[in-house]
Amino acid sequence: MTKQTTILTLVLALASPAAIACNPAEGSGQCGFYGADGIYSSKIEADASYQRLYNQNTYIEPEPVYRPPPPPPTHHCTARAEGGALCADTRPGRMGSSYSTNAAGEFDDLMVESYPDGTPKIISAFNNGKKEGKSSFFYPDGTIESVTPHQNGEMHGTVKHYRENGTLEYDITFCNGETCGEQHNYDEQGNIVKIIRWGANGDAEEQRDYDEQGNIVKITRFNANGDVESVQEITPGSQAHATAKKSRRKS
Repeated sequence: MTKQTTILTLVLALASPAAIACNPAEGSGQCGFYGADGIYSSKIEADASYQRLYNQNTYIEPEPVYRPPPPPPTHHCTARAEGGALCADTRPGRMGSSYSTNAAGEFDDLMVESYPDGTPKIISAFNNGKKEGKSSFFYPDGTIESVTPHQNGEMHGTVKHYRENGTLEYDITFCNGETCGEQHNYDEQGNIVKIIRWGANGDAEEQRDYDEQGNIVKITRFNANGDVESVQEITPGSQAHATAKKSRRKS
């Protein structure tokens, strides 16, 4: 091999993608290996850069994707004369469910949620996006389960909860979303079995339990943290019993 041939072979080798080359930007004359996107310190790194570039630019035929048709609308809405809309639920099993909106799109007037057979489950009243007035809950047979009053979006007033046989199970008073006043629990004959007095912070202050004859049998008092502070057992005929009976009332 001649001297000229040897020099040419060396030049071609240096011009290959992974050949040694000096980076003028370094200014130090430090040499490296040309890669797909720069100069690398080793041939392995330079080769890897070409592999990454190849993988990134390899065309992959996309697989067919099934796109189902859009679902049918869930509600049928008609315009209200005062603005907004009255919308009836059109989904299977939601017959009878509906809601109304005002011109701003907020819930307004009645909202009805029904059981699959169309029997009302919940009827709530709204005013400009907030619950106002009574919300009524029903058992599947249509009998009333509970009634909850609202004011400005908060529970406010006496909540009443009924058993499936129609008898009042308990009532409890709320003030601006917090329990307040007294809660009365009843047996199926309408006699009080328990009275809980609630403080302004929504915590129980005192609980009075009654026997089947309406005699108070126990007084439990709670501290400011809601923990039991004292428990007083009452013997029928005592002064404490006579005082407790004055708080007894029926629905």
